[in-house]
Amino acid sequence: MEDQGKYTYQSVGYCRGVCKKLKKPAMALTKGTNCYCGDKLPPRSSKTDDDQCKRDCDGYPDEICGGKNAFSVYITEKDDDVDYEDGSSLPSSTSTSPPMRTITQSGQTVVVTAGTDEKEGGGPNKAGIAAGVVVGVVALAAIIGGGIFYMKYKKRREVVEEYRRNATISNFVSSGKTYSESSMSDSRLEPTLMSQRRQSNGSIADDQDFSRRILKVTNPDSQY
Repeated sequence: MEDQGKYTYQSVGYCRGVCKKLKKPAMALTKGTNCYCGDKLPPRSSKTDDDQCKRDCDGYPDEICGGKNAFSVYITEKDDDVDYEDGSSLPSSTSTSPPMRTITQSGQTVVVTAGTDEKEGGGPNKAGIAAGVVVGVVALAAIIGGGIFYMKYKKRREVVEEYRRNATISNFVSSGKTYSESSMSDSRLEPTLMSQRRQSNGSIADDQDFSRRILKVTNPDSQY
């Protein structure tokens, strides 16, 4: 059998599709990722225990894809009579519901069983698509949730700032003092004179202060 390389989403169905395109009646899988195709099955003399093949297929965990040093071997078509390398053949009648067979070849353990009707490549594609969809939905939901939270937070903050601004303006207006005309009067001014200033009695000198009482100082000696 020839190694067809590794495939991240390996499965029995995918490997079967590869081997059918190459028109190979026998196929094998190992290490969960590698697919082999060939014209014959390994010899019967290489039989070993079934527990050597317990590695799940990377793309379809419900299926077995060999082991660390073992192969799970299948036939690509149920009705084919596939020969072993020792000259015997695998009867087509055993392919309907055959028991699992284990064989070894070149120091490696091989498990032989008949193929199933699984759709080619169906396993890995479904698993990969499902995983991608789940991750995408979760990421989109997280982005939408974060956006909604940010918008609500921003709106709430704007409302709080507006309330504080209005409260500050209201407190400033209510605490302001109202000054009447009387509060602007100077206590040093003579009330009677200030009231008389509204009445014009003639021209007066600008360099004199008429806001206070005018005391006339005379020399008593000048009278004599």
